[in-house]
Amino acid sequence: MEFLTELWMPIAVSAVFVWIASAITHMVLPHHKNEWKGLQNEDQALDALRSSPPGQYMFPFCTMAEMNTPEYKEKVAKGPVGVVTIWPGQTNMGKNLALTLLFYLVVGVFVAYVAWHALGKGAEYMTVFRIAGTAAFMAHGLGWMPNMIWFGGKGFWSYLFDSIVYALITAGTFGWLWAR
Repeated sequence: MEFLTELWMPIAVSAVFVWIASAITHMVLPHHKNEWKGLQNEDQALDALRSSPPGQYMFPFCTMAEMNTPEYKEKVAKGPVGVVTIWPGQTNMGKNLALTLLFYLVVGVFVAYVAWHALGKGAEYMTVFRIAGTAAFMAHGLGWMPNMIWFGGKGFWSYLFDSIVYALITAGTFGWLWAR
């Protein structure tokens, strides 16, 4: 646990910097603006979904046993095909922002753990930058990819860009504040 006492500053500072960068990339920069759209017949869709409890839904839905039936294949061919998540109510922005910062702190702890055990105290800036950046990219840039593969959606390049930026911010912060 020595790495936590030696690297608490880059863990905390990188989490705050990435949190700020995340806010900027989602609220100021234009590259996420076209990822979401409203439904054409939103009122009718909302009326149809109102009776469903919060959860994740696929449409058309089938069990594994029904996947190869002609009825299911016809529904898929006719479309639409997709997924929808129904939340229990309005998003709590304060809670979600706090949880996002907590996530970035956890990423920082894991980056610190990997870099500390790979490098130890006194490593040079660029060496720390390389190891911390690689570990940070694995956390920020690889975790969302299977979800994108399976559930689609726009934004692959936008999220990849964000992940690289977050990894570079983390790497730079760790290199700057590394235990000397």
